Amino acid sequence: MKRLGQVFLKDKRIISFIVDSGRVGEGDTVLEIGPGPGNLTSEILSRGANVISIEKSLEYYQLLQVLFREEIESGRLTLIHGDAVKVDFPGFNKVISNIPYSISSPITFKLLKHKFDLGIIMYQKEFAQRLVASPGTPEYSRITVNVYYFADVEILRIVKRGSFRPVPEVDSALVKIVPRKKFSVIDEDLYFELTKILFSQRRKTIRKILGMDVPYGEKRVEELTPEQIAEISDYITLKKNEDKIHR
Repeated sequence: MKRLGQVFLKDKRIISFIVDSGRVGEGDTVLEIGPGPGNLTSEILSRGANVISIEKSLEYYQLLQVLFREEIESGRLTLIHGDAVKVDFPGFNKVISNIPYSISSPITFKLLKHKFDLGIIMYQKEFAQRLVASPGTPEYSRITVNVYYFADVEILRIVKRGSFRPVPEVDSALVKIVPRKKFSVIDEDLYFELTKILFSQRRKTIRKILGMDVPYGEKRVEELTPEQIAEISDYITLKKNEDKIHR
């Protein structure tokens, strides 16, 4: 399934660690994206949780129908054939997934638009490092800032490539996501658009990019915390409103 950008865990100790980290138990409804042959699915079900699995590959979807026939019939497993980026998510309170790495960015932002308690997700190591990067580091990026707005993110452990089949070319990282809005902005759309603009020219000063005086204007975006970018966004919003009043 490398053509779908996905590799599957074969290390039972890692699989157990993932589900332990999710504190999975009876009463949980767990969303799993890209179950593949069902190794992780089986472990989640063994803890008493209900599972919603979304699988794009028809081959694996049909295999899962056979392997988990009883769980599907009992209602403990809901199996959806489709692209997780496009299909609507049913309600869930936890997400535990070894996701296809090719959809890491869109699926992360889609998840963060939903209400849930805890996510334990396997990402490519490089992508995971961008999620938790600090200002002033090469990994600090637009996705760092945008994800920070919605959630606390922590790398739980690095998982070596030998734990997967087929063996990928890179190592992976298991990431814990706890949705929690740390701060608010007046205009969210402006905040995210501003972040996009600033990181597209990350080596220039804020003033040079925007062509106006704003807080932290002499700094580059890679030096600013998400909260400081929010200050700039709110300043622009208030300035626009003020200009409208004086017209």
